[in-house]
Amino acid sequence: MDYLLLMTSVLSMVVNNSVLSGVGKKMLNGRTDTYRFNSFAYLICVFLFAFLTFGNAFSIYTIILGSVFGIVTMLSNFYRVLALANGPTHITILITTASMIIPTMSGVVMGLEKLKPLKLLVIAVLIFFIYLSAKKDKDSKIGKNWILYCGLAFIFQGIIGVIQKIHQSSEHKSELFPFLFISFTVSFLFATIMGYSKKTDTRFTGKYYFFSVLCGVCIFTMNYLNLRLSGVLPSQLFFPAVNGTTIILTSIIAVAAFKEKLTKLQFIGLSGGLLSLAAICLL
Repeated sequence: MDYLLLMTSVLSMVVNNSVLSGVGKKMLNGRTDTYRFNSFAYLICVFLFAFLTFGNAFSIYTIILGSVFGIVTMLSNFYRVLALANGPTHITILITTASMIIPTMSGVVMGLEKLKPLKLLVIAVLIFFIYLSAKKDKDSKIGKNWILYCGLAFIFQGIIGVIQKIHQSSEHKSELFPFLFISFTVSFLFATIMGYSKKTDTRFTGKYYFFSVLCGVCIFTMNYLNLRLSGVLPSQLFFPAVNGTTIILTSIIAVAAFKEKLTKLQFIGLSGGLLSLAAICLL
């Protein structure tokens, strides 16, 4: 049963990445549209997590930290959509997934984990492979905006992991569903305010709302299942399986559906980065 849930989690992440990439490239025109798209997705999460939270008490600590988490989550997803819209899907997913380096290092700083020298070496190797995968050539469509958006998505997604560690290391760690409910409520409000503070010329069709709702269901599913599975499956299995399989399947879809092509350097960078991510999880 757990492995079926693992497959479902990976599928939800792949579908979410693919939809965000397609919508970002073909349907969204700038930041206002991106905020509006995200607001509908987060509204779905609010309703679903409200159901799981009903009847559970929660502390001021969870309210404050959940609110910060919500803003960071919104910014992470916002810049990831922009990165997917302006650059290659498979490399964007590799870079944002590599943001796990940030919570890994934060665990060492907070004294929650020890950093093995070999793990530090693999992290350095991962950074090198990311550099290769993002390296421009004369035929590359990679631009400065994409690099900026990837960098910001990397930072904010990494901070997400740090906040999760802080909350789950506190005496309020049992308040996780209220924490996620508060987080996505704040994300929804933030995205809605930003999205409707300016006008847009984009005409939103039924397809647009369908994809937004689909992303909302996927975001809820991956958060709920990953929360459950991280406490059931061994870390050596869970993290490589989730991260590695997601990158592989998303890359296949990027090549098949979006006709994206890899240069030799990008292929080496993607392959080496995938192996490095797996190694970091296993060490």
